[in-house]
Amino acid sequence: MNAINVIAYFKERFPPVHIMLFAIVFFTAYSVASYFAISPSPVSIRELLGVIAAISFFFRLRVFDEVKDLQIDNLNHPGRVLQSGRITLKQLFIISAVLSVFELLWSYWNGPATIICWLVALAYSVLMRYEFFVSSFLKPRLFLYACTHMLIMPLIMLWVWSAYNPDLLHPSLFFLGGLSLFGGFCFELARKIHAPNAERATVDSYSQSIGYKTSIVCVLLFLLGGVFVQYYLLHSIQAALWAYLIICLLYLLTCILYAKMVKHPVEKNLRLAELFVSLFMLVSYLSIIIETQFT
Repeated sequence: MNAINVIAYFKERFPPVHIMLFAIVFFTAYSVASYFAISPSPVSIRELLGVIAAISFFFRLRVFDEVKDLQIDNLNHPGRVLQSGRITLKQLFIISAVLSVFELLWSYWNGPATIICWLVALAYSVLMRYEFFVSSFLKPRLFLYACTHMLIMPLIMLWVWSAYNPDLLHPSLFFLGGLSLFGGFCFELARKIHAPNAERATVDSYSQSIGYKTSIVCVLLFLLGGVFVQYYLLHSIQAALWAYLIICLLYLLTCILYAKMVKHPVEKNLRLAELFVSLFMLVSYLSIIIETQFT
C-alpha cells in the first residue's frame, strides 16, 4: 500500500474539510447530550477517541459508496485515484477495518447501550451497502434512494448521544436527529442539482429525476424544516439571540439565491447555492457547540 496514493485518495474523496465536518457532528451530539445529562462530561481523551470513531464510521460509508458506484464512476471519472488503480477497494477496506477498531473500543468504553446503538447503526449501514437488497427498485428512484440512506444520520447521533446521556427518549435527541436528517438531505439535494446545459446522461441528478424547480423547492423546504428544528434546540439550551439571527439570515440569503435561479439556471450560481446550504448546516452545528460549551 503506497502512502502517497492513500493520501491522494483521502485528498480526493475524503478531504480534510469533510473530516472536520464529521468531527463537528460528533461534538454537536456530545454537546447537547452532555448539556442535558445529570453529570456533564468534560472534554477528555474519551472525546478525542470518539471523534476518531465517528470519522471512521463516515469513512466506511465512503468505502461502501465506492463499491456501489464503482461501475458508473469507472465510466464517468476514470482519472480518480481508485478508478486509475493507484489504490484498490481491498486496500480501502483494510484501512476501514483498522479504523473500525476505534469504533469498537470507544463504544465498549462507554458501556452496553453505546455498543448496542453502534451495532444498530452499523447494521443499517450494511443494509445501505447492499441497497436494502432492492437495488433495481431503488436506483431509478433517486429521491426514495436518498430517503432510505439519509436515515443513517439520526442513528449516528443516537450512537454518540448514548455515550453521554442514558435518556434515549429525550426530546432533544429527536430534534438533534432531525437536524442531522434535514441537513444531510439539503446537502445531498443541493450538490445534485444542475443547470440544464450542465446535465450529463450518465450522471444522476435530482434536477433530472424529480425536475429542476421541484428540486429547488425541496431544498428550501428541507432547509425550513432545519430552521424549525434548530429553533427548538437553541431554545432548549437557552441560546443567545445571535444564534437565531444567523440561521434565519443564512436561510433568507439561500432562498434569494435559489429564487433568482428558478427561471435563470446558471451552474456556477448553483454551486454557490450549494455552498450556502453547506454553510447553513455547519453554522447550525457550530452555534449549538458554542452555546453549550463556551457560554
